[in-house]
Amino acid sequence: MLASDEFSRRTANELGYSGFYPLITALRQAPASAAGPDFLAAHADEGVRKARDLVAFTFRFDPAAARLETLGPEPGAATRAWLAGRLAARPAPQKGVERRYETITGDVTGSLRFAVLSPVDASAGSPVVGFGVATEALAARFQRALARGSLFPPSLSHGALGNDALSLRVFDPAGREIFRAGVPKEPYLGVERPFASDYNGMLDGFVVRAAVDAAAAPALVIGGLPRSRLPLLLGLLALTAGLIVTAILQLRRERALAQLRSDFVSRVSHELRTPLTQIRMFAETLLLDRVRTPGERRRSLEIIDREARRLANLVENILRFSREERGEDRIDARERDVVPLVRRLLADFEPLVAGRARIEVTLPEQAVACVDEEALQQILLNLLDNAVKYGPEGQVVRLSVVAAGSRVVFSVEDEGPGIPESERARIFEPYYRLPRDRSSSVAGTGIGLAVVADLARLQGGEARVEGTPRGVRFAVELPAAAPAAGAG
Repeated sequence: MLASDEFSRRTANELGYSGFYPLITALRQAPASAAGPDFLAAHADEGVRKARDLVAFTFRFDPAAARLETLGPEPGAATRAWLAGRLAARPAPQKGVERRYETITGDVTGSLRFAVLSPVDASAGSPVVGFGVATEALAARFQRALARGSLFPPSLSHGALGNDALSLRVFDPAGREIFRAGVPKEPYLGVERPFASDYNGMLDGFVVRAAVDAAAAPALVIGGLPRSRLPLLLGLLALTAGLIVTAILQLRRERALAQLRSDFVSRVSHELRTPLTQIRMFAETLLLDRVRTPGERRRSLEIIDREARRLANLVENILRFSREERGEDRIDARERDVVPLVRRLLADFEPLVAGRARIEVTLPEQAVACVDEEALQQILLNLLDNAVKYGPEGQVVRLSVVAAGSRVVFSVEDEGPGIPESERARIFEPYYRLPRDRSSSVAGTGIGLAVVADLARLQGGEARVEGTPRGVRFAVELPAAAPAAGAG
């Protein structure tokens, strides 16, 4: 079971992170007339070029006209009819639900058909772009997942078992075998597991059957089997329960830590990839002088500036979090009037909004608090960025600063989907993301709010989250400056 789960996780990473995600991102950014297989094969991003073998053809579907256009090898009448029918029958978009991409599969004339398409747009009836999957390329991705190392945890048999002790078979939703590695042996010691729901459930309906060679089974017992089974049976009578519980807990902890590390690296990679791709694309546009008007040149420069700022904020978050984990973060808290600091921060943040939201600000004439300027800037940047990122387009984000006795309260309120009360206690934990956000197209590392909570604590304050009728409010309380001697 552990080996099949690890194979499922690796396969999802090979197909989702290294395949479908860069391909669909490139197609969505490409001009409609050029978004074909040749465009992907010559793309500036090496990840897109490496994933090109997964694409049989690309398509663009206009739901208003029920018109399907394809580029690349002709998919055939049966495939075209199946794809057009599935696209036309897609349900209406759900507001507030965002996904990186969607996958659809079907059985057309006895063959697997697999397509990947762009997420549901916020506006109903907008064109959909995507690609038909070259299903023969799936086996290569399964093989690459298998070749990344042993599927058995290192703590099980001290790394003595390799994948040669396993047999694996993958079946599509119609029950056809599409991948095989190794040959099952008698007696059959195996399990059948569905693929995990990672990456928007792209392999829903696919199953993997994994079996271990019976001759290798003794290696799964720590220390191996003794020559005589009588001492083993007598010893296990007293120790079995404790050993099983301990082993299960250790294996689960090891798997959880490995999954946590893998997810964090994957999320950071996603967040870095998006601004870097935008910067490279528009920088190449300027270098090759492909802009036609001064307005297009300015827009290209604005996008480069916006994405560079976003990238700088992400890197600063990671550095802050790393220093805090090592206990090396230092705070220089001094008495400062925070109102000018907030005004400068808003001027720097405006390019990141890019018309997605309107920011309303409520500031007193003066509010003196004991703060570190850079730490306060990072706190407010993270809260504002979260509000814009998770809220609907066109929302009003409200930022306020209130001096309340011995505290100065900074609050950011959005009009997004809010945070369930049951999740609010965990929202400031490192790496934690709400279940609904893990499968959405909203990228995140799970450390932004952890950085906010840590920086507030280091300055003698605290961070909290509150529900509102229209969304959610994050508030950070920091110590106000001590009154001068004799005041009052």
